[in-house]
Amino acid sequence: MVQFTIENKKLSEFITGFGKDLNDIVFRVQDDSVESAVGKDTYYLRKRVTVSDTDKGEIPVSNLTKLLAFLKACKTGDVTLTFRGGAGSIHVACNNSTLQLPTSTYLQSQQQLPLIERMVNLSEESMWQKWADFPLDCHGTVIGDDLQPATQFDKVIGGKFSCRVEFDANEIVIRAGSKVKGKMFVRAAVVDGKIKGEATQSSYAYWLPALLSTTPSGSLSIHTGDETVLVIEQPETGYLLVIMDQDFEED
Repeated sequence: MVQFTIENKKLSEFITGFGKDLNDIVFRVQDDSVESAVGKDTYYLRKRVTVSDTDKGEIPVSNLTKLLAFLKACKTGDVTLTFRGGAGSIHVACNNSTLQLPTSTYLQSQQQLPLIERMVNLSEESMWQKWADFPLDCHGTVIGDDLQPATQFDKVIGGKFSCRVEFDANEIVIRAGSKVKGKMFVRAAVVDGKIKGEATQSSYAYWLPALLSTTPSGSLSIHTGDETVLVIEQPETGYLLVIMDQDFEED
């Protein structure tokens, strides 16, 4: 049997921290923590949260909407999730209420994970010196709160837009918009910046603000290169975000 216990609000925040459109997830239960990851062709996000009363293994949740609704109904208290494996149900207990959720062999958020995580593992082994065959020549540390204004690009610019990230040894600049819609720039100081050659640029799509909204506060390590992925990590908390680059379009 796989199980873990966590405070209600803490579990809700962990789940919603992956984004509002997530329908399913797998809880990877470890000794004193739960790790989850989701992957698409546009990004990879991995997070970890501290839990208690664990029995290691995986708990696949196919309906996060119902789980979050149950947590909201219970409001407070500790939550215990148990799963006996196979085609059995997932049992969620909080205070004097319980929820049974059926499992599924198909989880949309997990379909591309095996391939993406192989690439992530190789990059981690290289200390983020490359992503696939693309060199990551830019490294440094930023403060998470300094990136947060970029999460408002969609509200300020509106509609769909392209984003551009410029990185040098002292500063990272994130901009969005166009001459027609207007442009917004967010600058963050880079500490211990290291870069080979001149400043680099990479392009990302309009979902960049939503992904940046998942970043935690505190110091964040940045790894990137010229026209390639943007990697943001906080190893001490288990947070890792890899944003895939896109073609840049400016109208």
